[in-house]
Amino acid sequence: MFQSPLHLNNMDRGPAYDHVDEAVRSAAGVSRLISALRRQAWLFAACCLLGLAGGVGFIMVATPTYTSSARIMIDNRSGRTFHEVSSLTDQPPADASGVSADVENQLEVLRSDQIGLAAVKYMNLANDPAFTDPPKSWLRELWASLKAKMGIIAAPTKTLTGAEAAEARQLEALKNLNRNLAVSRVGHTFVLEVQYTATDPDRAAEIANGYAEAFMREQVNSRIESAHRARDWLKQRIDELRDLHVKADLAVQKFRADNNLLEVKGLLVSDQEFNEMTTQLVSAQSETFKAKARYLHLKNIIDTKQTESAVSESLANPIINDLRKKYLDLANRLKDLEVARNLAPTHAAIVNYKNQMDELQARLFEELGRVAESYRNDYEVAVAREKSLAENLARQKKVAVEANDAQVKLRQLEQQADSYKGLYESYMQRFQGSAQQETFPLADQHIVSAANPSLTPTFPRKPIVLGLALALGAAVGGGLGLLREMLDRVFRTAEQIRDELGVEALGLLPNLPNEALPRSDHGAMAPIMRYVIDDPFSAFAETLRSAKVAADLALHDQRPKIIGVASLVPREGKSTVAKNFASLLALQGAKTLLIDADTRNPALTRAIGCERRQGSEKEALLPPLSELVKYEPDSKLLIVPCIYSKEDPRVADGLTSETLHRLLAGADQIFDYIILDLPPVGPVVNARGMASSVDAFIFVVAWGETSRGAVRAVLTKEHAIRDKLLGVILNKVDMKKLRVYEDFGSDGYYHRHYDNYYKKAE
Repeated sequence: MFQSPLHLNNMDRGPAYDHVDEAVRSAAGVSRLISALRRQAWLFAACCLLGLAGGVGFIMVATPTYTSSARIMIDNRSGRTFHEVSSLTDQPPADASGVSADVENQLEVLRSDQIGLAAVKYMNLANDPAFTDPPKSWLRELWASLKAKMGIIAAPTKTLTGAEAAEARQLEALKNLNRNLAVSRVGHTFVLEVQYTATDPDRAAEIANGYAEAFMREQVNSRIESAHRARDWLKQRIDELRDLHVKADLAVQKFRADNNLLEVKGLLVSDQEFNEMTTQLVSAQSETFKAKARYLHLKNIIDTKQTESAVSESLANPIINDLRKKYLDLANRLKDLEVARNLAPTHAAIVNYKNQMDELQARLFEELGRVAESYRNDYEVAVAREKSLAENLARQKKVAVEANDAQVKLRQLEQQADSYKGLYESYMQRFQGSAQQETFPLADQHIVSAANPSLTPTFPRKPIVLGLALALGAAVGGGLGLLREMLDRVFRTAEQIRDELGVEALGLLPNLPNEALPRSDHGAMAPIMRYVIDDPFSAFAETLRSAKVAADLALHDQRPKIIGVASLVPREGKSTVAKNFASLLALQGAKTLLIDADTRNPALTRAIGCERRQGSEKEALLPPLSELVKYEPDSKLLIVPCIYSKEDPRVADGLTSETLHRLLAGADQIFDYIILDLPPVGPVVNARGMASSVDAFIFVVAWGETSRGAVRAVLTKEHAIRDKLLGVILNKVDMKKLRVYEDFGSDGYYHRHYDNYYKKAE
């Protein structure tokens, strides 16, 4: 037995070739993608052209519309003075994110239904038929008619009158207004854009400007109303704060009176008295110290009999001054007398002077004693006064401490009164600012550019419509092409045979011209059955030579080589391949026998102009091979037509292995090749039953007809056939279309370059 090419393909060549195989697979994938694009190019182009045609038709039937836009600037600085005055809380300046949030808030306000209804009222759109009952497009009319035909009828609406009807018209106008209205922010700026689209450019500009103006009016009215509400609230709050301030002030005054916290020039009376007593006490202490020092000093003079000192302490007393003068005069005379006359101390004159001086000294100290008594009285008075002041100061200190404790509560009451006073004054200022703002309202927005009628339509935009139509056509074409590729699950190339089945492709048999097809002449061989004889140098014959080479390589010197030709389903051309393959072998000088083994449908027998064998139903033995064989003179091929008659019950069993051995008894060693035209593998089991007697199989697959999955399933299940399979021949190949299914790396892509090697029969 020979080794299947499948086993040869699956041999491991080693890791050194892994990167090469990966590169080859990548290139093959790109090449196959290009081939798929070439195959579906006509469908893609047709869809693109249909898309463009649809785009052109849409442009021709579409009603042009025009868009006008007005721009509004959001400027928070306008009216900021009044806003800051009327603000109820002190807020830090808004940062960039806060300003951006304000712009986004204004954008949502501009999109709100409140502004829309204001615009409807401002432009009186509720009485405009274009907004309350706009004309319907043909699509809406078609949808309405379809709903009517399907029985989908809208519920009857309630009949409205008066205010309800007016409100319903306004809501309907608002709905139609919003349908063609677009409000957006211009980039990251503080500018909002209002766009309106209509079939009339003048009307589009009018609606855009009217919407912007309605927004401005609504904002001014909103600011006035907000200021009015704020002023009313402020007035109520001011009255409350006034009452609170008066009550708090009265509480302060009452607390002062109750706690004797009277003030003079910003100081409490108790504090002033305490300060004065402190000063008097210090002064009294100083006077006491002076009086005491004066008294003690004079008393010390008297006690120590210091005449000179005593006289100096009493200079202001005339008696003391007189006594002092007399005493000093006597003292000077005594001194002169003692010095001049040098009298003894006991001298009468000296004694007389000394007696007079003692008398004057006694009178002097007596007088000083009276002065000292006066000093003592002054000292005692000063001490008494100091003590009195100290006692009064202690009492006043206690009063001051109590006053300080009361001042803590007083300060709380004063702070509360000041707080109410501050709030009252602040709210009063805000009330005045709110009144000014109400009389002179300013909006934070202004129109920076009004809408003008557009000169060119914004819909349909021809380049965009054509581009979208082309893109849609391309997408549809690509999708259909992809779908066709996915649904094309038949064999087209040799690579598909290798990839799907894991076996070798022996070659491609081109679809033969009509003159080679079987004719209805009975008794004559169809030209297609001898095509290899009539055109031995054709591509058809070359493919069969490739099959012979594969058989010789697989079976080597085996004799005879029994080769079965099979297919999956009928009409794939297996009989044609078997006949021409056998004729080619015979032309090359090999002794070849061709047997029609398809007893149910002997297409080979009919194609060579023979009839089924005529015989009795009860005939059990077959005649000798020499009586059955037919001879082809041109190739010297021996052909055995169907060996059973139509009525023979053995037709259903087909040509079994036992029957084949009996048929070839003694003659099998004569032939080099025995070719069997086997029944299709799909509908009957005859080919499977003969697998044990067949040395090799050639599988014929019709190009563009046979399913890949079906062939793969059969070969996977039938191991007896797969293990002996030489390869697959693609039959009925359309060589003109083959090129679009082959990639750059396959031999079929370059098939047109091989024409010089194939000679046409003359």
